[in-house]
Amino acid sequence: MTAHPPLRAHPFVKVACEDCNLTRICLPKDLEDDGIKDLSKVVRRDRTLQKGETLYWAGESFSGIYALKSGSAKLVHTDRQGRETIISLVLPGELFGFDGLTAKEHRCALVALETSRYCELASSDLEPLAKKIPSLQHILLERSCEQMDQVVEQLAASQRPAEERLAGFLLDLASRYQRRGFPFESFNLSLTRQDIGHHLGLALETVSRLLGRLESAGIIKVQGKRIQLLDINGLKTAAGQPEERSASTLI
Repeated sequence: MTAHPPLRAHPFVKVACEDCNLTRICLPKDLEDDGIKDLSKVVRRDRTLQKGETLYWAGESFSGIYALKSGSAKLVHTDRQGRETIISLVLPGELFGFDGLTAKEHRCALVALETSRYCELASSDLEPLAKKIPSLQHILLERSCEQMDQVVEQLAASQRPAEERLAGFLLDLASRYQRRGFPFESFNLSLTRQDIGHHLGLALETVSRLLGRLESAGIIKVQGKRIQLLDINGLKTAAGQPEERSASTLI
């Protein structure tokens, strides 16, 4: 098994949980200040992965729950025949590592798509911390269920027409950015076209052709990795979703 890459020194100032601008995204809204301070004492902050580096591999022992602070990463499952499936794209403010929580062994690999910063709550700290902060158990269960919902939605989407899958994927990314208070009508798509195909079960050529079709229809604009949503209702129609009265919001 390939060894972990070394953790790299990082020039950023380490920010405590209570001062982090992502705290209310990755932690329970009702978590009191004392709970945040308790959490801050054990969280290992501002670690860095460079593009292409792997935080953990499938088969490795579960070591903790992580929160992405910046950048993006992909959760990858490889079957016995060596076929890759991109299970999910991890965005800033999202927790990950749940694929190893139940069996105490990761079923997927986590790979950085760009230079990314993350925090770690070690597995050895989970139980004692959960006793001090009961709501922590709730948020971990909630986030674990959210990831299960994503997998179920991915399986359901695999039966839909290719254009619906791609349009739905772009809408999902935009809505996740919006929920976190980030710009959602224009964002960088850090996954390659091949990765998008592995995520949606589509050929590389199909992904490129459908992006071109959506752009020709005036629904999106593609500039390298930059995706701009020009017509949200049009994108919803392409995804087989009902249009909303407001064309400037997703949620």
